[in-house]
Amino acid sequence: MNQEDIRTLNELKMLSIDMITRAKSGSPGLTLSMAPVVYTLFARHAYILPNNLNWINRDRIFLSTGLASSLMYAIYHMIGYPIQKEDLMNFCAIGSKTPGYLEYGTTPGVEATTGLAGESIANAVGSALAGRFYKNLIEQEDNRLKIIDYTVYCLCNDVDFMEGITNEALSFAGAQKLTNLVILYNATNMTEDGPLNDTYQEEIIRKYQALGFYVDYLKDGANIRDIDKAISSAKKSGRPSILVFKTILGRDSFYENKSILYNRPLSTDDVANLRKKWNLFLPPFEISKDSIIYLQKQIQERTNKKLKKWEEMYNRAVSNGNQKILAAINALTNRQVLLNFQSSNYKINDNYREPLRESNLKILNLIGSKSDLFLGGSADYSIACQTFLNDTTNLTPNTPTGRNIHFGKRENAMGSILNGMALTGLKVFGSTKLIYADYLKSSLRMTALMNLPVTYIFTHDSIFIGEEGPVIQPIEQLSMLHTIPNLIVYRPGDIEEVMGSWESILNKNLPSALIITKNDTPKLPGSNATNVSKGAYIIKQEKTKLDGILISSGSELIYALQIAYDLERVGLDIRVVSMPSMELFISEGKEYEQMILPSESKRIVIEASNPLIWNRFATNNEYIIAINDFGFSGPSIEVLKKMNFDYESLKMKIETLLRKEI
Repeated sequence: MNQEDIRTLNELKMLSIDMITRAKSGSPGLTLSMAPVVYTLFARHAYILPNNLNWINRDRIFLSTGLASSLMYAIYHMIGYPIQKEDLMNFCAIGSKTPGYLEYGTTPGVEATTGLAGESIANAVGSALAGRFYKNLIEQEDNRLKIIDYTVYCLCNDVDFMEGITNEALSFAGAQKLTNLVILYNATNMTEDGPLNDTYQEEIIRKYQALGFYVDYLKDGANIRDIDKAISSAKKSGRPSILVFKTILGRDSFYENKSILYNRPLSTDDVANLRKKWNLFLPPFEISKDSIIYLQKQIQERTNKKLKKWEEMYNRAVSNGNQKILAAINALTNRQVLLNFQSSNYKINDNYREPLRESNLKILNLIGSKSDLFLGGSADYSIACQTFLNDTTNLTPNTPTGRNIHFGKRENAMGSILNGMALTGLKVFGSTKLIYADYLKSSLRMTALMNLPVTYIFTHDSIFIGEEGPVIQPIEQLSMLHTIPNLIVYRPGDIEEVMGSWESILNKNLPSALIITKNDTPKLPGSNATNVSKGAYIIKQEKTKLDGILISSGSELIYALQIAYDLERVGLDIRVVSMPSMELFISEGKEYEQMILPSESKRIVIEASNPLIWNRFATNNEYIIAINDFGFSGPSIEVLKKMNFDYESLKMKIETLLRKEI
């Protein structure tokens, strides 16, 4: 290493340590071990424009090791991103640009919020998949336009590789042959609880070679020259790559290679020791101008050389006028695809009846016909969930612009891969049975946290599925979804409400979960697609007096309507409220809520799931008819009777409540 590299690298490390010391948060051990790889990546390889962070062909760099965030903020500052000294000094402070973990939308240049261990690896896989998709979509229209060829890098650590999501995501990446993906694995062989070998002894090289990766191992992960060569070789390998850098946790500290440095600031004496060892005598948070100039010059010379040719092709692409190419450029620029679906354009016959998942499939294909940038798939349930696009192929290495993605049985990775794709502007969906929402909860939570317009389609939504039994029959999953902040949950009751749900999903462009029954479902009298955007509406109006209100959604809505009409014959005048989206209904405000659900009326909820989330709308807990126990295996009607949720049982409970004095 030359002296300029040594000085600049040491100043990078010191700046990161200053942040951790001041905030009393972060990992000095990971910072000191990872710094050479981070420095080499930015100084020697990354194609980025600090003055244009949204350049569509920039290399994407993800951090999966959340505790090393200070290192990323320090390098961002040094290369010229709009991160000032004051921002570094406010590391971990409320409202700062430098929160404890990287946060998408908070810090300029951050590609994704660093989620739980391993999730950003799956984000990187999604970004690489999207990059290949865009590249081929554009070049199929004009093979001279090489305007998308970015590389995706992900910085990670031992604990990331221990998580199951990493194996899911990288197994998928290997099968997809994502040659634009480079994983940079900082191997300290140490965890917070002690030596890695106590719990993890996998042969990484052989394992990931078997999964289709180019794998290289560097015994000295602190040598810039060797790191540089390894990254160059990875990019030329023609395969997805994993580079394993053997490093020392907390290198040069008094406590190097001790797990105590995983998540604890250095002592004052140790910080002084590092400054002396590295011959750095600037005050905390100061960087020499020579280091700034040296680092930024390398990035500018490398990127500007590529940028000149790229701009010529980009201008040719824009002037080309090809709508597919322009749509792709617009999506990459704005990070979203705007799709127009008007439910009012479609008239549904009153005699319409079919499994609702098939109705959803028809609407999914109507939407898919409008844009080549609308794509998605399933975790091995595209047939069971009915979520495949008919006018396209599967997305594979041989058909890289296919729009049906077979994720395999990898629910958690599916969610995070979709997040990575959405971060590039693609409009994506993923599907599985509702019970598997538990498997992808952390990824779904990150969708909501980053406010990404990913749509999750969950089918087989209740005990109504019968024979498959309690293992597959969801009980608490709906409640779980409703508790995730910033996630809009839709549970339509018929095809009209499915259309209204999709119209709302596409118009709002927010994180969404669409819950679909597999049961045969008729078009319900009074259902209205347009009213779905309000979250709840009156699907059956009382005639003269209001004896009570039945509130329901999804497959239970037909029961509520039938019971209301039956009880009319015995003198009870009932309003039925369909509530396909609790979140949208609440957002309408108190005035609308009082109009639909007057507080002085008896309000009874019917839903075949956990009752806890319904307290706000029911008169009291007694007026929530729900299920808080596991189901049974058997024919649907017998399961419903066993759980006192069949039609006659529901009608009897509701009549008793309506005739009861409060």
